[in-house]
Amino acid sequence: MKKLAFSVFAAALTFGANAADSAKAVATTGAFNGFDGIYFGLGVAAVDNGVKLENVTDGDKDSDHSTRLAGTAVLGYGKAIKEKAFLGLEAGLDASQNFEYFNGDAKVNGLTPSVALRLGYAHSATKSMIYLKAGAAYSKAKYNFLQVTPSLDVVNSQVKNSKWSPIVALGGEKVCGKIRTRLEAEYRFRANKSFDKNGDDMKLTNRGAITLRAMAVYTVKM
Repeated sequence: MKKLAFSVFAAALTFGANAADSAKAVATTGAFNGFDGIYFGLGVAAVDNGVKLENVTDGDKDSDHSTRLAGTAVLGYGKAIKEKAFLGLEAGLDASQNFEYFNGDAKVNGLTPSVALRLGYAHSATKSMIYLKAGAAYSKAKYNFLQVTPSLDVVNSQVKNSKWSPIVALGGEKVCGKIRTRLEAEYRFRANKSFDKNGDDMKLTNRGAITLRAMAVYTVKM
């Protein structure tokens, strides 16, 4: 999914090149600008993550998942593009302990960076905004197992599933004095990795993850 991440960055560059002209265009319309500018935020998140092991050769499957609390941070930039409409680019990071499954043989890294575009609709009377977010997140999963070599030696082996996966999110923000409060629900799509285990075709899946976030966001006025 690296191409997806690069596409997000390319779109952001196009947006940035035209942001100044867009801001001038809406300055006379009375658009609410409480969400304009560079911003950063901190908060907490609940992350439901999991893995699935599938033996493609005989059809056996085994899966597990769990939910952990995580710290979450975001850094971004947003600007009005029309009256009540906002566009922004942001980078985020969720940080928790590693997720362990199958008695520790499988792990999912607790650090998950992401990059995304946000499109929002602001309501000036309530100083609030609802938005959609789309982008990509980088997740890392690994699975340790015993592999029999052609010479019949038994060795420790490991397969890694480290990929960019698409993310989509729905959220809302409200300006409260000098900060904004944010609630957000995000879904990260699954990522698969095929490998061989003792002659069987196997698949390690980093399952789709659901993340709920609550954050306080501070805007740096330009």
